[in-house]
Formats: sequence, C-alpha cells, structure tokens
Amino acid sequence: MFGFRVSSFVRGIACLSAAALAVTPRTLVAQGTVSGQVSVQERPGETTSDLGNTVIYLVPVGASRTKVKELKERMTMQSRQFQPRVRIVTVGSKVDFPNQDPFSHNIFSNAPGAAFDLGLYGRGTAKTAEFKKEGAFAVYCNIHSRMTGFVVSVSTPWYTQAGADGRYQVTGVPAGKYTAHMWHERASEQTKDIVVPAGGLSAVDAQLDARGFKFASHKNKFGRDYQASGERY
Repeated sequence: MFGFRVSSFVRGIACLSAAALAVTPRTLVAQGTVSGQVSVQERPGETTSDLGNTVIYLVPVGASRTKVKELKERMTMQSRQFQPRVRIVTVGSKVDFPNQDPFSHNIFSNAPGAAFDLGLYGRGTAKTAEFKKEGAFAVYCNIHSRMTGFVVSVSTPWYTQAGADGRYQVTGVPAGKYTAHMWHERASEQTKDIVVPAGGLSAVDAQLDARGFKFASHKNKFGRDYQASGERY
C-alpha cells in the first residue's frame, strides 16, 4: 500500500512537470527593442531645437487592448515653464503639478475629455489632475499666457520620448504587428505599420512635417484673451 502511494505520487509529479514543459514555451514571448530616429522638416532657414519633445508609442495590431499600469507623474512649474514641457503617461494616470515659482499659478486644460481647473495656488503646493482618455492634451496657466505643456496619454505600455538628437528606443516589445505613432506638438502625428521580430527592429525612422505650423495664442480658462497685466508675475 505504501509503495502504491509513493509510485502514484511520483507519477503525479511527472505529469505536472510534463504539463509545465508543454505550457511554458507558449507563454514565453520573445521581447526586443524597437529603435530609430525622428526628424522634423522645418521651413527654409529654420532649425529644430525641440526634437526631445517627440513622443513615440506602439499599438498592437489585431490584438485585444493591452492592460496598462496607471502611473503617478509630475510636471513642475518653474520659471514660468512646465518642466518637462511634454509628459507621457498611460490612460488613467495622475499628474502632479507642483509650483516651485515664488508666485502663484492656475493650471488648467479645456481639452475635450481631459478638462480640469486646479485653481490658484502658490509656491510649495502641488495639485493633481487625472487623465482618463487617450490623446495629446495641452495644459496652460490662466495667469501666464506663454506657459504651455502637453500630457500625452496612451493605452499601451510601449512608449518613449526621443532624445535631443531624435534617437529613441522602445524596450521590451513582444514580437508581433504594431502601428508606430510619432507625435510632436508642431506637426501632424505620423503612423507606420511595423512587424517586430523576436530580436527587435531598428531603423524605424520618421520625418515629421512642421512647415505648416503657425504659433497661435491660446485663450484663458474663460475662453477670453489674456490681459497684458497677466505676464507681470
């Protein structure tokens, strides 16, 4: 009887091991790096100084929506600027807006699907906005008309931001078909269908066209023009 129990136990372990070996190869997916370089086509005589604000993200083709981890990021207000000017987050993430200036700010966005108004607050205080929808959302200050930032909210874990030279890398990308998105605030978003092999993919380059970009002053949170006195602080 004892021998029967031992042999049954051994056979059970063997079956479990065989099942694990059978399942493991199907659950392990090769991951690689997608890399490339972006550039911006400017009007004659103009040069690009903001390549680092380019956002690159990969969306799987023909697959169910990938679950993304919600993040807690920050965009600091300092010297009447958002630092960084562009922040990438996943859908559902929250962004803190700490004020490090010796005067007050009122951060807001009127973007459909991501509108918020954090009210007026001073140095040493931070307030938070949540981004529940995909898209690129402009963020402003209701006091300082030249303060502009962008939060790009994506529903994929495979994203990055280009370096100052336009080069980028997206790591940990499973083999498969994707649509690569390249976004820059001064150009139309560009997309490219790619197939990522197990070893990754290089030279996924893109040139964005900013020749048609024209600066336009935005309105304040009430939809009115800024007053000249709004730039005193």
